[in-house]
Amino acid sequence: MSMTMLTVFQIMGVSAAYLGVTLVLPWLLLRRKFAAFRTSAKFMAYFMAGNFFCMNLVFLLQLLHISNRVTLILGTVIPFFAAAAVKRRTSLQAVMERGTRRIRLILEGEMGGRTLMLRVGNRLRKLSSGWLGQWLAPRWPDVLLTAGIVGLVLYMYGTNTVNVYGYCSSDMVLHNYWINYMENNHIFADGVYPFGFHCVIYYLHEVFAIPTYVLLRVFALTQALMIHLVLLAFLKLVCRSKYTPYAGVMAYIISNVFYQYTYYRYYAALPQEYGMLFILPSVWFAIAFLKEKDFISVAKKKIRAGESARLSLILFTVSISMTLAVHFYDTMIAGVFCVGIAVGFCHKCLRWRYLKRLLLAGVTGILIAVLPMAAAYASGTPLQGSLYWGMNMISSGDGGDGQEEDSVSGDALSGGDSAGQDGVPGEQDSAGKNKEAAGKKPLSKILYRQLDSVLGELQYYVTNDSRAVAEFMLGSVGVLFALGLLWYVLRRPDYGGVLVTVSVYMGLLCVFQAAAKLGLPQLLETSRYSVYIGYGLPIVWSLCLDAVVYLLFQERRGINLGGGAALAAACAVVALTGVRKPVCLSAYETNGAITCMTNILRENRDNTSWTICSANDEQQMTWGRGYHYETIEFLRNQAELKEDTGITIPTDTVYFFIEKVPILYLDYLNTIRPEREISLEGAETPLPQVKGILPYIGDERWVTMSHMYYWAQAFRELYPNEMEVYYETDDFVCYRIRQDGFSLYNFAIDYGYNQ
Repeated sequence: MSMTMLTVFQIMGVSAAYLGVTLVLPWLLLRRKFAAFRTSAKFMAYFMAGNFFCMNLVFLLQLLHISNRVTLILGTVIPFFAAAAVKRRTSLQAVMERGTRRIRLILEGEMGGRTLMLRVGNRLRKLSSGWLGQWLAPRWPDVLLTAGIVGLVLYMYGTNTVNVYGYCSSDMVLHNYWINYMENNHIFADGVYPFGFHCVIYYLHEVFAIPTYVLLRVFALTQALMIHLVLLAFLKLVCRSKYTPYAGVMAYIISNVFYQYTYYRYYAALPQEYGMLFILPSVWFAIAFLKEKDFISVAKKKIRAGESARLSLILFTVSISMTLAVHFYDTMIAGVFCVGIAVGFCHKCLRWRYLKRLLLAGVTGILIAVLPMAAAYASGTPLQGSLYWGMNMISSGDGGDGQEEDSVSGDALSGGDSAGQDGVPGEQDSAGKNKEAAGKKPLSKILYRQLDSVLGELQYYVTNDSRAVAEFMLGSVGVLFALGLLWYVLRRPDYGGVLVTVSVYMGLLCVFQAAAKLGLPQLLETSRYSVYIGYGLPIVWSLCLDAVVYLLFQERRGINLGGGAALAAACAVVALTGVRKPVCLSAYETNGAITCMTNILRENRDNTSWTICSANDEQQMTWGRGYHYETIEFLRNQAELKEDTGITIPTDTVYFFIEKVPILYLDYLNTIRPEREISLEGAETPLPQVKGILPYIGDERWVTMSHMYYWAQAFRELYPNEMEVYYETDDFVCYRIRQDGFSLYNFAIDYGYNQ
C-alpha cells in the first residue's frame, strides 16, 4: 500500500473515532434532552458535550494517576449505564448486566457473529428507511450544499495532508512530547499549560490504539473540517435565509482575497486552532439564552422556557470552559465576542436577571478550566515557559510576531520576553507623541490617521496586500453595524442584536490588530489576530446578505429564494475575483523519513531492539517502540573520540536517516531561501555547537546533514555488504545495519571531517 493511500485510510479512521466520541455517543445519550433543538443547535450541543466530557475525563484520571485504556473506556460507558439505571429505576449492576447480555451470549457461543451482524443490519435498515428518510426529505438542498462545503474543505486542506506526510508546524514535536508523557500518567510534563487539546489526542490514542504521531499528522484535516462546520452551523442559527450562510463559508474556503496566514495554520493540529471550535458555540448559547424563545423549536415545544434557559447557560459554560482548557488566546477572543453581545443585546444585558446568570455561567466555565491546572500548580508543578512568555508579552504590550516554545527542552527560540520589555518605553513615547499631536491636529485628521493604521494592518495581515480589499472588509463591518441599527428601528431587536454583536466584535478585532500603531496595549501577536479576523469575515458577509434579503423579502419562501439568489451572486463574485489553489506547505520532516519510519514500526511491531539515528523529530514519534540516537550527538561523539574509545549502539538493527536535501526548518512556505543539497563544503564546515533544535535550523541543518552523509559514505566503504540502503528518494536516504548483539560494530571512524 502506498503512503498516500495509507494516509487516506488513517484520516478516515481518525475522523470516525473522533466524531464517534464527540458526536455519536452524545447523541445516543442526550438525544431526548436536546430533542426540541434546531438541527444546527443539536449539532453544536452534542459536539460541546462530547469534547467537554472527553477532556475532563482525561484530566480527572490523569490527576488521579489511574489513566489507561481500561479506565478511559469504563469512564466513557458508565454515563450510559447510569442514565439507563435512572430511566428504568433499577440498580446500575442490573443495567450493566442487561447491556452486556449480547456480548456474553457471543462470548459463550450462544450467538454467532453473523446473527449479531444481521440484527444490527436490520436495525440500521429500519432506521435509514424510517426516521432518516423523513428527516432528509425537506432538507436535501441543505444536505447537498453542506456536502459541497465538506468537499471543498477536504480538497483545500486534504491535498496537503495526503501529499506532505510530516508535521507542518515546529510546535508539533513539543506537543508530541507532552502527549507521550501522559501515557505514564504524567500530565503537564513540561509545566502547567492548557491541556484540553492534548487530552483529546491522548484519549484517541489510548482508546483506539492510534499512534500519537499519526493523530498529530492527520488530525489537522478533521479539525479544519469541524472548524468550518461549526462556522456553518452558527450561521444557520443566526441567519433568516436558508442559503445565505453558505455564501460566506464558501468565500472563506476558496476566495483568493485572504492572505495565507489567515488559514495556513489549519494545516497543522495546533491547540489554538482546535480551541476555535468552541468560540462560536459559546457565542450562540449566550445569544440563545438572551433570545430564549428562539431556543426551542416552534413545532416541538417539548421543554419549558425555564429549562431551555438553563440548558443554554450550561452549554455556554461548557463552551467557555473549553476555550480556556485548550488555549488562552481563544478565551480572549471569546471575551471580545462577549463584549459585542453586551452591546448588541444591551436591552437585555442591562437587566440584572439576565446579566447575573451570564456572568455566573462564564465565571463557572473559567473555574472548571482552571481547576486541573490549579491543582497541578498547587502540587508543585511550575508554569510552562510559553505561559510566562505570553504573560510577559501581554504585560509589555509587545506587538511583534514572537513565537511559542517549540523545543523539547523548553528553551525559547524567539527571545520574545526581552523584546517585549524593551518595547515598553518606545510605546510610551509613541503614545505621548500621539497625545501631543492630538492637541494640535483637528479631530477629523486624527480619526483619518487612526483609520488608515487599521486599514494598513488589515491590508498587510489579512489581504493579499490589497488596499481595496481591506477597505471592503472594514466597510462590510460598518455596513453590518448600520443594518443592525436598522433592524432595531424595524422592531426586530433580537435579529438586530446579532448583527450589532458581530459588527462590534469584528470592529474591536480590527482595532486590536492595529493596537501597536494606535498606542494601545497589545494582547496577542499582531499576526495571530488575522486568523480570527479571517474566520469572522464570512459571518459578516453572510449576515450582510441575509439582512438585505430579509429586508426585501419578509415572507419565508421569499427569503429563501432571495437567499438562493444571493448565494449565486456570491459564487459569481468569488469566481470573478479569483479562486485560490490548495497550499502545499513544506513539512518539518521529509516524506521519505515518515514513510521509512512507518515501515520500520510495521516491521518491528513485536520487536524493540532497533535504533533510529536521526534529527530530533523521530525521537517523539517512536516513543516506547524502539530507541533514538540524535544525529548531532552522534557526530559530536565522533569528533570527541580518543584512540581507546569507540561508539556502539546495542540493538539488533540501526537505521541512519540522512537528508540529501535538508529541509528548511521554520520556513513554512520556502520563502526565505532556496533549498540546497548537502555538499563537501557543508562537511568541511565545523559542526554547530548550539543546543536544542538549533543544529537543525537553516545553515546548521545543512552542515549537520552534510557531515552525516559523508560519515555514511566512509562507513559504507568499510562495510559495503553490511550497510545497506533501506529506503531512498531524491532528497532522503536511510541506511540499515543489522548486527550481532554479542559483536557490535564500532561506528567511530575517521571520515575526514571529524571537527
